[in-house]
Amino acid sequence: QSSSSFAFPPRPKNGEVMANRDRNAGGLLILAVLLAGLCPSRLFVGQGVQNASRSAVLRHAATQKTQEELDAEDIEVWDQSPQELSLDMRELLITDANIYFVGPDMDSYRDTIQEVADRLNYTYLDFNYTDLPSASELTGVLEKVIVIPPLTSVTRFPWKVAVHGLVVWIDPDGWKRRDVIERDKVRKKKFPKKKAIFGPEQPTDFSLHKPKNVDAADPVDMWQEADVHVDLQARPEMPVADLIMASVIDAILRSPPKWRNWMKAGKVRGTIPSDYETPYQVRREFHSYGISPRLNKLLNA
Repeated sequence: QSSSSFAFPPRPKNGEVMANRDRNAGGLLILAVLLAGLCPSRLFVGQGVQNASRSAVLRHAATQKTQEELDAEDIEVWDQSPQELSLDMRELLITDANIYFVGPDMDSYRDTIQEVADRLNYTYLDFNYTDLPSASELTGVLEKVIVIPPLTSVTRFPWKVAVHGLVVWIDPDGWKRRDVIERDKVRKKKFPKKKAIFGPEQPTDFSLHKPKNVDAADPVDMWQEADVHVDLQARPEMPVADLIMASVIDAILRSPPKWRNWMKAGKVRGTIPSDYETPYQVRREFHSYGISPRLNKLLNA
């Protein structure tokens, strides 16, 4: 009786068995996809860490500098080689402006100044003009090294032309360089102006050809107006040509052109693209032979 009441379930056919297997396999595949979606970073975590560490090592190796390169960047301008001085001074003269040399003894340093002109690939000239109209033609030329004789440089008209370029004072006597405030104080002490109690003593003459009753200035006071002061007494062991170029580089970097500061501030604010270059900089890239690591670091700081 018990055996007659119990019955085994019917045996499935082959087609039903295959369908069940496919259904189970599909469910396992869906479960695996869901797990992968929940934790995608864990599937290849070992390979990702390995690739990230390898790229970090390569990036560090590319940016890491040798001790020699670091020393070349931190060197003083007075210790640079003549080649580096020539490259840096030519790079800083980005407008190809003329260079005017003044001082008490130009004949003794004529050969040295010619050497500086050759390093810069400039043309050497002597200032042989006697009046302003003839000398004004120098304002229309570029890449010239011009030596102004001492007796001419203590007059006024050459300075009206030299202000269009870079004025370098060759000082063999070791004078102290005064800033603009000190020079103004010295000028007021040497040439004090009388103040009238009740206004001017005579009516103002507005004619253009009125002679100026101005006392002759001290030659040293006039040379103090130069852009660069080359003190030959400060480093007597240094070659004069190298000292001239190093003094020019140091003076320009201590008082850089305003457009460099404006350009750097604009890039920091984001008003100018970080890779923007002025037309002078673009032109210099085509005609430049390179710059030293020291100047490259200072300009890109």
